[in-house]
Amino acid sequence: MIIDSLSVLDFRVFSGGHNFDLVPKIKRGKHAPIILFGGLNGGGKTTILSALKLALYGKGVLGAAASVADYHQYLRDCIHRAHNSIVKPTRAAVELTFRYAQHGTISSYHLTRDWYTDHAGKVKEGLIIARDGQPLSELSYDQAQSFLNELIPLGVSELFFFDGEKISSLAEETSGDALRDSINKLLGLDLIERLDSDLLTLIRTRSVKKASDERQSKVREAERSYKLLQSQLEEFREKYLSLHLDISETTNQLTKIASSIAARGGAWSASRQAESANLDALIGQKQAIEHTLQDLLSGLLPLAITKKINEQLLIQLEDEQRAAKAQLLNEYLERQHEKFLSAIETELALPVDKRSVLESIFTRTFGAEASCAQTSKPQVHEISDRHRAGIEHRIRADLPALRQKASELSSQLHAIDLAVEGAGENIARAPDEQVLIPLFTEQGKLQGRLSALIEQKDEIISTCKPLLNQMSQLARRLDDLHAEIAHASEEERLLSLATKAKGVLKEFSSRARIEKLKELELQFFSSFNGLARKEERHLNINIDPESFEVTLIDDQTGVIRKDELSAGEKQIFAISILEALARTSGRSLPVVIDTPLGRLDSVHRKKLVENYFPKTSHQVIILSTDTEIDHGFYEGLQNSISHSYHLEYCADSRSTHVQEGYFWRWADNA
Repeated sequence: MIIDSLSVLDFRVFSGGHNFDLVPKIKRGKHAPIILFGGLNGGGKTTILSALKLALYGKGVLGAAASVADYHQYLRDCIHRAHNSIVKPTRAAVELTFRYAQHGTISSYHLTRDWYTDHAGKVKEGLIIARDGQPLSELSYDQAQSFLNELIPLGVSELFFFDGEKISSLAEETSGDALRDSINKLLGLDLIERLDSDLLTLIRTRSVKKASDERQSKVREAERSYKLLQSQLEEFREKYLSLHLDISETTNQLTKIASSIAARGGAWSASRQAESANLDALIGQKQAIEHTLQDLLSGLLPLAITKKINEQLLIQLEDEQRAAKAQLLNEYLERQHEKFLSAIETELALPVDKRSVLESIFTRTFGAEASCAQTSKPQVHEISDRHRAGIEHRIRADLPALRQKASELSSQLHAIDLAVEGAGENIARAPDEQVLIPLFTEQGKLQGRLSALIEQKDEIISTCKPLLNQMSQLARRLDDLHAEIAHASEEERLLSLATKAKGVLKEFSSRARIEKLKELELQFFSSFNGLARKEERHLNINIDPESFEVTLIDDQTGVIRKDELSAGEKQIFAISILEALARTSGRSLPVVIDTPLGRLDSVHRKKLVENYFPKTSHQVIILSTDTEIDHGFYEGLQNSISHSYHLEYCADSRSTHVQEGYFWRWADNA
């Protein structure tokens, strides 16, 4: 098989249409098998591998357990999400062209798998296959997919199309399950198991006719009992299905009742009592705040509205205090005036004509106080200094505190008024209980009915379990009786041949498995020791044909455990197993490998570059980062590289652009 081209349309990170030529070219007179894709993580390398698998296998890429819904969701996720685009893509497609040789004839195939989402969000998928230019229009979708599965079985392709995750899984796997699946797919043992089952049915049918009356009677009795149990289980099954429908219907009715209750204000009714209690509490708080405000208003608080008058009062009181002090001083000076002058005259023995000088000195010294007393305004408030200080403290200190407290109480009162208004509205929304009582009654009845139905369903399940156990025992009994009959019947030639054929199939399966395992062990020895870093160490494997557990054998130290291998050796081990399986399959398919060198050291990478990539197949598609196949490894592979592509992700458009070439080498040098 040779893959000629792969095309994608609005597929994952690829916006619009992109076509990749994958035909290996002749380079310098030699076949160059490698087509190299380079891209950083998230650039679309794995998308190339996914597109190849999806084109060939459709739903099979998700595994046998995937449902149609899972597959359709996968297809939705594969449609490119256009960034900063008004019209978003609703359709995507992958196309694959390849040549395949069958019975000596090479045919060219072109397949197109496209899908789109309709207005309802449902996925519609189509698959068209053309052979040698002629569409296979007679094939339905399922037939076309079966045709591809038979042409290139999914199990076999897993040995040729793989990524770093598969390598890591096989490298760490210890149970042998993965290897068993691969061997069975290689040998087609599923067909042998189907033939063995058909032969067993034939043996039972033919052998019963030749069995003894006693055995036939036992078989008939066992079959009668089996059918009776089957009939009983069928009755229970019908009851179970009926109960399941009743439960669904009751659940729907409960949902409708709940919606009706909600539509009629059921939520408000449920909180009505709480809202009423809340309203009473709010009214009590409001009354307490109003009483407090009334107490404040009966005291000093009204003076808060006469701010200018208060300031004038304080100024007046201060002036009157100064005037009173000046008056006292003036009266005192008047009383002491004559005594002062007489005392000076006597003590200094001044003549009488000097008295006018003394008068002048006295007037200059104490005249200011006397003039203040004479010019002071008349007294309005006859209060003491202590009384005046008390008035000033109330106005300057107590009054601002009372004003602040009154403001806070007013804010609280406003908030409570709003809360009272809201609580009143909530209470008003609550419907009359008489409206809701019938709905609540109906809801209670439905809940009781639902509980009873669920209890009946659980009882049916409990009753059926013993019946199923009895059926299982009868089935085993029938198997034993048929085995006895088959062993005792020797008269029928067909029975004998069928029995022998079963033995031959079992022997063939065992021998084929052993022979393939031997070939696999030889292929592994050649592959691993060509890729391993330690050239002085030769590692072989021994695979148990029953358990498929792998035993590693070192020619120097004997048996070793797999966990003794380094991380790089485990990777080489997995790659060698895959290569050995591919060679053992006898099929000539391209090898597609994604991010193959992530956990390898430089020596192991060099071995892989020199001995694996150029030789493993006639067509090798490698999806790599610039740190895996770097400049040095690229130069080493250059003679084997047919051509290359560079996948560059653009963060602005959130899509990948494709250029010919590889990172640092463009199309003209690739």
